[in-house]
Amino acid sequence: MLLLEQTFDDDVRLAVWQMDETEEELWSSFHEQKEQYEEELRSVSNKHRRLELLTVRLLLLHLIHQEPIIEHDKEGRPFLKDCPLKISISHTNRYVAVIVSERHDVGIDIEMKKEKIFRVKHKILSPLEVIDVNRTLDSLLLHWCAKETIFKLSDISLPEFSEDIIVEPFKVNDEGTFQAYETKQNGSFLLHYRVMEDCVLVYAVR
Repeated sequence: MLLLEQTFDDDVRLAVWQMDETEEELWSSFHEQKEQYEEELRSVSNKHRRLELLTVRLLLLHLIHQEPIIEHDKEGRPFLKDCPLKISISHTNRYVAVIVSERHDVGIDIEMKKEKIFRVKHKILSPLEVIDVNRTLDSLLLHWCAKETIFKLSDISLPEFSEDIIVEPFKVNDEGTFQAYETKQNGSFLLHYRVMEDCVLVYAVR
């Protein structure tokens, strides 16, 4: 089920899908690349992972009205074969998020609200970063999503999220923007976010 769709900056499109469909229902949506998709998923035995992969392709079909082949670069970042569009993908539990653009680099990340994120807080935050104490879970998750998003946007390796990417202090609302930067090349980023009932979404365009 399509949960969210947005178009901005002329050619940037994003969508979030809630995975309610069965695998059979998803397969019925594909035609041109159905055999190729079947070949790609032949070695994937995990049912949930198969649903994620099919839902990504369904979202792409919805956004660009094509059934592209997804490949990955050496850092694992996805790109579309024989297609000029730039893409970023994220999935968590019941949700899949995709953002595409022809003219801009894009990044997106979505995460479920789970208290266990506090167990790895030290791997996410640097001493320079400040959590909004009024919405601690949302704030920590947004920091994590911001760093994942920036990694997806960057053309360099950023292995230490807590030190390589710094989120500037901000107050958490239901949606808005905040700033962050990566320390290796001093790149700055404007991140957009949305806090939903059971997940948070962050995306950026550059």
